[in-house]
Amino acid sequence: MTIFARRRLQAMLDALAPALSGEKGRDILRRLNDKRTEQALPAEMELALLWTIQSLGDLEIEPSWWGDSRRPDAVTNTLVAGKTAAIEIAAVSDNAISGEEVMDAIAVQICSVADRSLKGSGNYLYFRFAAESGYAQGKYFRRRLAPPGHRLTSEQVAAVEGWIGSGHSKRERLRLLAPGLDVEIEHTERKQVRFHNIFSSMPAETHSLEENPLFELLVRKARQLRGAAPGTIRILFLADIGSTLLRYVGRGGSELDFTHRYVAARQIIHHFLQTRARAVDAVVTFSPRKDFSQFGDRDGLGLKTRRWMVGFFGTAALPEPPEGLNRIAALLPDPHYEGYQARSLFRQGAFSPAGRGQYLGMTIRGNFRENRYSIELPARLLLDLLAGRLSEERFRRELGGANGKSNIFKTWLDKGLTISGAEMAGRDPDEDDDHLILHFSDDAAARPFRLQENDAHDAQAKDQDATA
Repeated sequence: MTIFARRRLQAMLDALAPALSGEKGRDILRRLNDKRTEQALPAEMELALLWTIQSLGDLEIEPSWWGDSRRPDAVTNTLVAGKTAAIEIAAVSDNAISGEEVMDAIAVQICSVADRSLKGSGNYLYFRFAAESGYAQGKYFRRRLAPPGHRLTSEQVAAVEGWIGSGHSKRERLRLLAPGLDVEIEHTERKQVRFHNIFSSMPAETHSLEENPLFELLVRKARQLRGAAPGTIRILFLADIGSTLLRYVGRGGSELDFTHRYVAARQIIHHFLQTRARAVDAVVTFSPRKDFSQFGDRDGLGLKTRRWMVGFFGTAALPEPPEGLNRIAALLPDPHYEGYQARSLFRQGAFSPAGRGQYLGMTIRGNFRENRYSIELPARLLLDLLAGRLSEERFRRELGGANGKSNIFKTWLDKGLTISGAEMAGRDPDEDDDHLILHFSDDAAARPFRLQENDAHDAQAKDQDATA
């Protein structure tokens, strides 16, 4: 699973198949199976939103009769009552404003130099990129000191080689300075994970209403709707697949910067609609939210901890959210992760079908009076162990906590309980694991012989009668 379970995504594909042309179907399938985050996650959200639109009643995907060669992703007559709506779907991440790819490109070069000096040493390097801020011509600026396209100079290569070769790299950090570059390198004790080995004190933020990737995306996607017939409602759907801007839409005080140093997604979208009102009638944002709660699957206000935050931005043509939009929000399956979480885990290969599964929790139930117990065990956990994808040590840790020492099966077996029944719980299409339910009860094969309590009492009474 990523944002949605793989089972749910397959069900969506099956349901949409009749509406997908051969070319469009192959395109979505190719991107869903792609190992690159920038391909797979957008395809997942496009598929999910097309599926929810179809669930409203009718859907045409990239209709051939559209006014020009730039076709919208979807056309439907059920989203807006009495109107035809043309919808273009786009996925948004922090790629262009986080500086992540630029910092990673520099880090990869340095790791390569380190590995040439000492094999494997690059795996242990952690990078901290500095930032600078101030005012220029009355406008606030803030930028990371990681220049795009930077190539290590011969002096920088020599500095890294000398640092690694000195034998002091674990005690002393190395700092590389150049125009636009300021990075501190640490040799850590533990191996680092790519993209998790870079850091900058500057968050993903933008300082202009137009000079930012979100505004550019809105302008670009609006072109897909140019061929709309008069009276057609033109809507852009924006999905958060790791976008700080979209993540904070509708989150109250944390959304806007009252110091006016950076701009929020809400401000960018409003500005776009004000300046491009002839191109688009509404923008809708979808952001997956996952909160921690002490109240189970509900928070203190009674809201689901896993839910979709939907933001609506309208114009005079569509000033209020249509009822169909509320139905779309309700039809979307609850997200398993927020966008940035799904993005990070996907990069680490956590959702690969060839890797380990995503395991459900474990539940133990018991009837102490009848000495009967049951355990709901993650079935995929056991399968991964049997298939050799999971070590016995990892299996024990998954079952027995961090130290792996707690073993409920040993406890029950030592008490003379063995497996007396097994069954599979019903399959949930929104989970990528199932529960294997094992039932345990008393078994003489696993304990010393004994008399039942009533029989023992009768035998004791007979002994007393015999001695009287």
